[in-house]
Amino acid sequence: MPAVVALSDLHLGEDSSTLNPLLREVVPPVLRDREEFKHPPLNTMPHKLNALLKRVARQYGGISDLVLVGDIMDLSLAPYAGCALQAREFFQQLLAGILPGAVVWVPGNHDHHLWVQACEEEYIEMPLRSGQLPREFPRITGPGRDTGAWSGYGGGAQFLLGLFPPHVRKRCWLAYPNYVTVCGEDHLLFHHGHFFDQKISWIGTSLAEARSLAELEMFNAPYLDFIWYGSGQSGSLSEQLENIYEELRWLAERLGMVLDILTLKWLFKRLLGQFKKGGDRGSELDPALAGRMARYLAYIDREREAVPGSYPARFSLVFGHTHRPLAGEEVRGCPVYNPGGWTADEIWPGRDNLRSAVFVAAPELGCTVQRVEIDREIYDFCHRLNHAIREAVHAYIGVPG
Repeated sequence: MPAVVALSDLHLGEDSSTLNPLLREVVPPVLRDREEFKHPPLNTMPHKLNALLKRVARQYGGISDLVLVGDIMDLSLAPYAGCALQAREFFQQLLAGILPGAVVWVPGNHDHHLWVQACEEEYIEMPLRSGQLPREFPRITGPGRDTGAWSGYGGGAQFLLGLFPPHVRKRCWLAYPNYVTVCGEDHLLFHHGHFFDQKISWIGTSLAEARSLAELEMFNAPYLDFIWYGSGQSGSLSEQLENIYEELRWLAERLGMVLDILTLKWLFKRLLGQFKKGGDRGSELDPALAGRMARYLAYIDREREAVPGSYPARFSLVFGHTHRPLAGEEVRGCPVYNPGGWTADEIWPGRDNLRSAVFVAAPELGCTVQRVEIDREIYDFCHRLNHAIREAVHAYIGVPG
């Protein structure tokens, strides 16, 4: 029977994405005359993933679902045009010679604005164009293709189709915040993982308690769209904001080393942990993260009780967001998996651990997280570029190096 495959956290558009097939496009003009950036290496990582997908398709008789588990484009740190340019080229290379049963995009925090766009197109712009008044929209889709996930040709998600090669466009779907599919006798639930992160979700605070997934999205959407979209579309301000973010994280890490020596690690985590990129970036499945995941799974229970049959009683959870591959640990008896992330990041994977992964499930195989090596030449180029851009922003805003 066909396999289910998932990728997460590609961050296309961001200068540190090791899957960007157009590396020259992320070199800013101020750096293009520097020798190390004049001739970016040819990035064969998309072809490496294409070869992996072809092997999976041959071995298991096809791919029923290719699930993109959020942060595929990095709209929070890069202009929309650049993200779209790289995504279009990436999908051309990734899907060459491959015809999945469905390509399902489940937005995360960095590409959450795609979901906002889809809702506005479906419930505001389309009615207005036909002479009707806008309609209130439901905030979320149902979890499966037959229960609410949107086909690209069905309305609101149609604008995304230009990112994909023509042969898969009629197979593209958008689901948010969850997507559920079946692999043999097993159910798989895909969610990016931003609702597990106490730094960027109401689920991590007792200030307000959402009563449903739709209300949880309503609480979070203004913040997600402002921070994880508006900040990336602000021209030179975007670069300054990213630089400040990186500097705060750097400071937090260094202070953490000192505090660790003083055996005050718990204090560091409590007071300065919010400066670590992405909140849970690079986290193992520690008790705190597992606890927040359990709270999210409780929302799934509520949805199942409110609409019987909307969610299966048992499933495996596949998430991203932390960038750290994870396979088979359990939360509330639910097996959890993470296919990892693809940025040249000092927290994960780091120069001495150049790997990410792809989630693959098949009836004969079960659920696996298959390791993929990141080419050192590509990682080093992205890493150097990221630091050079930070230095250039320092010079631009007059901050000492």
